[in-house]
Amino acid sequence: MSEPIGIWLMPLYAIASWYGIFTQGNTGKYFFPVALVGWLWAGVNIYRTNRLDLGIVTFFFVLVASLCERKYGFTRGVKLALSVSSIMVALNYSLVVVFWKQIQKDLVKSKSQLWMNIFWGYCACMVAFWVCAAAKNHTRGENEYSVV
Repeated sequence: MSEPIGIWLMPLYAIASWYGIFTQGNTGKYFFPVALVGWLWAGVNIYRTNRLDLGIVTFFFVLVASLCERKYGFTRGVKLALSVSSIMVALNYSLVVVFWKQIQKDLVKSKSQLWMNIFWGYCACMVAFWVCAAAKNHTRGENEYSVV
């Protein structure tokens, strides 16, 4: 069975996401590009499988919050929106980890063991990433707030 491109894209996206938080964590500039890729990927998944990918919803909230930060600055409302939407994305990824046994039964019909291992690791890594993104965002200081 030929391995799909996802076995390369999942780890690459995870690495790029973590790189963003480590290099831009104090500014939050990583939110938009990481969420945009996730949102587009969810859209592709929906198109290819004709099944709902909750990422289309959860990443959308991060995108909106990130755009609000760009327009209005880092206000308390933006801080809350970015933190809550990041937790929503983490919860979405955690569904795979929590319900892995059931998901694995469905995936084994069409995916290789290598793909499934990478997918599980990717989802677990991205749960950690989005929890860290919410926490890092929450620690961005009061003195950084913009006044609108």
